[in-house]
Amino acid sequence: MRKWLLCLLALAACAPVWRRPQVALMDVRISGGTLFQQKLRLQLRVTNPNALDIGVESLVFDVLVGDSQFASGRSSAPVTIPKRGEGLVDVDADAQVLGLLRRLPELTGRDGKLHYRLKGEAQIKGYGRTPFDQPGELDVSKLLGAAAKPAPAGSGERIGF
Repeated sequence: MRKWLLCLLALAACAPVWRRPQVALMDVRISGGTLFQQKLRLQLRVTNPNALDIGVESLVFDVLVGDSQFASGRSSAPVTIPKRGEGLVDVDADAQVLGLLRRLPELTGRDGKLHYRLKGEAQIKGYGRTPFDQPGELDVSKLLGAAAKPAPAGSGERIGF
């Protein structure tokens, strides 16, 4: 009995340790919408720290600025992230830019940046739901410049990071 227990412990020690993938916001493009509701195209970077490829089946997320939800979205297009590598995932999101612009002075930090959090969960094949919560910042001057001019048709206007 003792030998079996030692064998099981030895096998468990050899099993790879699962670590959560990291999800970060890399790019934002305005892709359409109205004055009150904008459509955004976000590019997320998913970093896999594991020794095995992972399959990201879906992402559900919110972009929070201060105590308010600025944007939310989801992706259901599966993507494989290579072991100890990263991949870029394009996702659509709905945002309320007008509400953000109204509160911009109170939300802007002393550094002139708009600090946000990308919060959500990734559905990982074989592992289930994995939460993520990643802080970041936007350059306010680029945000205002992008909001002030319409994007050329089909190109999407980039909002700087």
